[in-house]
Amino acid sequence: MNKTIPIAAAFALLAGGETFAQGAPEATASRGMVVTTTGTGAAAAGIDALKKGGTAMDAALTAAMMQPCLALGSYVSYAGIINIVYFDAASGKVFNLDGAFNTVLGETEPLSIPGIDPAALAAGGLNAFNSTPSGRTALVPGFLAGVEAAQRRFGKRPFAEIVAPAIRCAEEGVTLTPEFAGMMKSREAVLTRRADTRAIFTRQDGGLYTAGDLFRQPALAATLREVARQGVTPYVYRGDWGRQFVDALGSEGGKMTGADLEAYLPTWVEPVHTTFNGFDVYAHGLPGTGGVSLVESLNLASAANLAALPPYAESPLKFFWQMQFTKVGAILGAPGVAPQFEKLFGFELSPRARLNPETSRKLWKLIEAGHMPSVPAPHLASPKHSDAVVAVDARGNIAAVVHSINTVNWGSTGIFVGGISIPDSAAFQQAAIAALPPGSRLPDPTSPGLVLKGGKPVLGFSGIGSGLAQRTFGALLDILVHGKSPQQAIASPAHGGFDYSKAASGQVGALVGKGEFSSDYLKQLEQLGQPVSEDDAQRGYWIGIAIDDREPRLRGGELREMKMGGGAVGY
Repeated sequence: MNKTIPIAAAFALLAGGETFAQGAPEATASRGMVVTTTGTGAAAAGIDALKKGGTAMDAALTAAMMQPCLALGSYVSYAGIINIVYFDAASGKVFNLDGAFNTVLGETEPLSIPGIDPAALAAGGLNAFNSTPSGRTALVPGFLAGVEAAQRRFGKRPFAEIVAPAIRCAEEGVTLTPEFAGMMKSREAVLTRRADTRAIFTRQDGGLYTAGDLFRQPALAATLREVARQGVTPYVYRGDWGRQFVDALGSEGGKMTGADLEAYLPTWVEPVHTTFNGFDVYAHGLPGTGGVSLVESLNLASAANLAALPPYAESPLKFFWQMQFTKVGAILGAPGVAPQFEKLFGFELSPRARLNPETSRKLWKLIEAGHMPSVPAPHLASPKHSDAVVAVDARGNIAAVVHSINTVNWGSTGIFVGGISIPDSAAFQQAAIAALPPGSRLPDPTSPGLVLKGGKPVLGFSGIGSGLAQRTFGALLDILVHGKSPQQAIASPAHGGFDYSKAASGQVGALVGKGEFSSDYLKQLEQLGQPVSEDDAQRGYWIGIAIDDREPRLRGGELREMKMGGGAVGY
C-alpha cells in the first residue's frame, strides 16, 4: 500500500488563493424554491405545484415526473429508480423513501447475465457501457411506485396534477437541442435496433430526428394518462403496462414475470445520520451505499480535523484528503471487498459498521500511518446517468430527490414499452446481484440528503454524475465548515470520480474537471501521492437549497457545468 503524507507533516503544501470560473448568480426566494439538475421547465412546474398549495414533496415529484419526458428517456427513465430524503415540518422528523431496483425472482444465475462489451468499454465514450441486448439485463423498476408512495404520504395535491405537466410535455413535444440530437446520433444503433423503438426516433423519411425538430412522444403520453387515471399500482405493476413490459423482456430472453412486479414495494427506511461540525447530516439509508459513503467521509473528516484546513479550492492538501476519504467509500463499497480488509485490519467494515464514528477513527489511524485501502482487483466504474431535484415550501418541508436510469443513455437493448425506455442496469452489476437472494432490493450509490442544526433544517441537497460522492462531500465541507452558500460551493472546482485503469497495480487515479485547477495545484496533488487526470465526463454535479432566518430565507445553488436546462426557480 502506498505511503501517504500525514496532515501535520504536509501542512506547508497549501496553495495560494486560486481563481476559478464563477457559475450562475445566486437564486433567492422568500416562500418556496425548486432546483433541478436538468430539464427545461421542470423547476417551474414544481413551483406551480407550490403556488397551488402543494408541499415540497408535490413540487419535487412534479419536477421529477417531467424530467424523463424532457430527457427523451435517455439519462432518466420512468422504469428507473428514485430515492427521497424528506423533512416533514409538522413532525420535525426526517423520512427516507427507497425506490431502487429489485432483482428478478427467477434470475438464479446472475453471473451469466450478458454484460458490458469489453471492446466498447476500451473504446470509451458514450458507447463504453454497451451490453449485448438481452431481456435479462432489466431489473424491477421503482421510479413510478416511489412517486406514488411518496406523494400519497406527504403530498396535498391530487396525484393527477403531479402527472399532468409530464403528459403535456409528451403530447406537445420538445424542440431537440444540438446536445440531444447528438446523443441520439451517438446511440443510433440502439435506437433503431427494434422496429417499435425505431418508429419513436425516426421521421417519416427514415432518418433520425435532428436539432430543431419537434420531438413528440404520443405513446408515452398515453401511458402517463393511464397512470394518472388508473394509478401506478393497478396499471404499471398489476395491469396492462406491466404485462407488456414482461412480454417485451421475455421476447429477448428475460426471466422477469408478473410476480416480480406485483411483489415490488417502495420502502420507507431509516436515513443514515452523523453529526459534523455542529450539524446533523441525514442521507439515503441502507441498503443504499451512497449515504454510507457520505457519512463515512464526514466521520473521517472529523477524525482527521479536516475543518482546520482552508477550503479545498485553496488547499491541495485538503483536496488530497477529501479524495482519500471518498476513495475509501468507493473501495469498501465494491462487492466482496470489505471482508478482505476486515481480515487485514481486524475490525468490522460492514455498511452498518462503517456508519459508526469509531470505525472511521480506526480507519483514519491506519490511513494516516500509510495503510490506505487499495483496490484488490480492477474495478469497473459504473454509469450513473441521473437527475436530481431539491424543493422547499413555505411550511418548511424539504424534499431532496435523485432518480436514475442507472445505465448509459437509453441503455443498450433499445426496448421501449408504452413510450418508456427500459434500462439494462443488470449488465454491469452481476456480482452485486449474485450477492443477494433473488427478488432483493439492489443497493445504489445515490446520496440525496438534508442538514439540520438544533432540530431546524438548514440545507437540502442532491448530487448526480460519476463523481457525485466526491462533489457532495466537497460541497458540504465548503458550506458546513467555511460558511459558503450553495451557489458558492458549486462555483468551487469540480470533483470527479476515480480512474481504475491501473487498479491491478494498486494505483487509483483521481479525476477532476478540465481547466478547474491550475497546473501547480495538480502538481502538488501528485507530490502528495495522488495521481490526477482531467476528465469532464467523470465530473460530479451537486445542487442545494439553504434555509436560514434572514430575508430572503432561501438560497439556491444551480449547476454551472451542464447546459441541459436545469435551474433554480423561487417565489
